[in-house]
Amino acid sequence: MYQLMIIDDEPVVRSGIKQLIPWENYNFEICAEGIDGKDGLRKVLEFSPDLVLVDVKMPGMSGIELIREAKKEGFEGKFIILTGYSDFEFAKSAVSLGVRAYLLKPIDEDELLGNVQEVLEELDAKKNLDDYYTLSELKARQEVLYRLLQHGAEKETLRREIKLYGMDFNYHSFCTVILSRKTTYLESDITLYKERQESILKELAHVDKLIVEDKLVLICKGRPYQEILACLIKNNERMKRIYGEGFFIAVGHNVANWEDLCYSYECAKLLSEYEFLYKDSEAVSIDILNQIGLTNTGNFMDRLCSLIEVGDVEAIHQTIFDLKNNYKNELMKESEVKVQVIHNMVLLHSILERKYENKKDSFPDFEQFIDGIKHAQSLESLMEMVEEYCTKATGCIGASTTDVVVKRMIAYMEKNYDQDLKLEAIAKIFNYNSAYLGKVFKKEMGESFNNVLDNIRIENAKRLLLETDLKVYQVSEQVGYSNIDYFYSKFKKYVNISPKEFKRHE
Repeated sequence: MYQLMIIDDEPVVRSGIKQLIPWENYNFEICAEGIDGKDGLRKVLEFSPDLVLVDVKMPGMSGIELIREAKKEGFEGKFIILTGYSDFEFAKSAVSLGVRAYLLKPIDEDELLGNVQEVLEELDAKKNLDDYYTLSELKARQEVLYRLLQHGAEKETLRREIKLYGMDFNYHSFCTVILSRKTTYLESDITLYKERQESILKELAHVDKLIVEDKLVLICKGRPYQEILACLIKNNERMKRIYGEGFFIAVGHNVANWEDLCYSYECAKLLSEYEFLYKDSEAVSIDILNQIGLTNTGNFMDRLCSLIEVGDVEAIHQTIFDLKNNYKNELMKESEVKVQVIHNMVLLHSILERKYENKKDSFPDFEQFIDGIKHAQSLESLMEMVEEYCTKATGCIGASTTDVVVKRMIAYMEKNYDQDLKLEAIAKIFNYNSAYLGKVFKKEMGESFNNVLDNIRIENAKRLLLETDLKVYQVSEQVGYSNIDYFYSKFKKYVNISPKEFKRHE
């Protein structure tokens, strides 16, 4: 219903207008009456009606003055003037203020009704247009939210659209939640489903929601996922008391940027598949996965990331081999293995993309890789895919920057310090000129190749002297010094005491 206001200083006129037309039949209801110009202006600004019928000559403030002041205050409703004066100046002023009609008293019912119907058509047309644009913008916002959750979405385009639609993503923490229905509602139950949505979202602030594959997805902003989970569990318990059942809750890990929401969503999607295992708790997060023994490989992502950066393919192979044996020894279920592997690889991929943004287009197809993991038929084939991804990522990063070259050199030196290492030999391995590589190394490390190598060797010598019963000459050989006297001099240079004194004092 549209809102109608009548403003006239004569009560009998106001009463007559109310009776003149069956207003409800034309989708109008009278929201207020004004007894003079000032009272009418106050009520126009208070009630903001869609149509105002106003007299021209009233005590304190004329109808023209009322209209002018209302327009100044931003009132956008329509006016029809009712007056007993056919004054040309009044009519001209009314036209200049955009008044819909200027009707003389006594009011002709048909003339008033004709103007009211025209106003009604204009209001309906505007409402339909407003509804269309509101619905269109809502759909556009939902599309933006959906694309935020997808891998490979164009970030610059999303950034422009977020700004265009005034969407608030100015936060330093984000996570996604997937809420799965316990039962499939009929179309007639859609109102009940919406009520349950609102019930579980109670007390949650800064949340965007959308439906994806018949599941309610929440994008939560500005709070740790642990807080979000606690609040949802509390609300879910209340909802179960009211409706008899709640949602199954899967919470993805936190990410620092909205650009990485796809990784949190991928995590939540995988966790949502744990409903069968965790029906009693009705909620699952990375914390629950940790409780079932998946923390043994908590540094999996960090180790692989370092090995990929330094290009140690042999160590990548060994790490994945050890991980595979760990899964076998723990008798882990297929779903548990896949969830953990994908979770770690999602984080790994995110780190590599951020650190090597200029090379991310050359990285292996991540969506295809994740899909392959999901459909792997054996642990062997799954781990082969992981190793292939890591090996290809190593090739994509390459040794194109000096810091990466030096990282690879350090990793090689730490692994082979017991060998007869020479800068010339390492330069051949990394396909560099030895003189140039020496300069690059010193610039990055602040010390020469030989000094860094000596430091690595002496640190390992100290460890062996403390942790083993090896003789000094044996330690010397194991850290790469074939000459015991040379080892003594180096050790004293870096530690200020001899190897024997170090072993005795410690």
